[in-house]
Amino acid sequence: MNTTTINRTFAAAVERELAAIGTARSRLRRRQRRTRTATIAIGSLALVGALTGAAVVVSGLPGETTVTPFETVVTGSYTGTGEIELGPVPEGADRVILDVTCSEGGKIEVPLRAPTGGDDRVTWNCSDPVRKNLTTHINDGRLPGGDSTSITVIADPGTPWSVTARYGGSETTEWGTNVNDETYGVPNDNGIPDLSAAYATNGKVGYIRQSEFWSIEGCINVYLSDGTTVIGLFPNGAAEGECDPAR
Repeated sequence: MNTTTINRTFAAAVERELAAIGTARSRLRRRQRRTRTATIAIGSLALVGALTGAAVVVSGLPGETTVTPFETVVTGSYTGTGEIELGPVPEGADRVILDVTCSEGGKIEVPLRAPTGGDDRVTWNCSDPVRKNLTTHINDGRLPGGDSTSITVIADPGTPWSVTARYGGSETTEWGTNVNDETYGVPNDNGIPDLSAAYATNGKVGYIRQSEFWSIEGCINVYLSDGTTVIGLFPNGAAEGECDPAR
């Protein structure tokens, strides 16, 4: 089964690079959208090192979130908007994990958990040829609230889709703190640390300073967790190859 993975925290970072597609330089957009686009998550793990300041390919980094699916699985097929009945929310659940498949029709939207409030959701077009017959994995669907035991997926009329869904729980480790009181690790529901994990163009894994990420366009430093020792460069809107070690 071919799968596209959606993770809201990392997708938000990738979205900042969408304006760069098809251009020589990537200009970061300094605004947030509450709707995520499924096409930005190109693979289950590869998107992070390629486009963002977070690295999930390497395990054990401070601030990582581990998601554990619960045993009971619900499956179903729908046309248009559908309500997935999951049953009572079990103790320890903080999200819904879904695998949604569609290959024709129109837009489909899945509500996402929003730890800080708001109305986060991921959306994509089922007829997009790039995503034809792909299954979209969403690991942070919105938990039913109040007395509800279901999650509603909104789809354009006449759009067929199928789903496998279950409750899930998560555990997030603490960010590290260096001698300068800077936090370091990966972005998570608590926000973005001062130093976010990133791949340097030389293949080393280190951290980029968020203040530099937002203020400098071009090659920015990748540091050790001390925030001082430079181990490589990160292409923050730089032209292709500009930050390569051989240059």
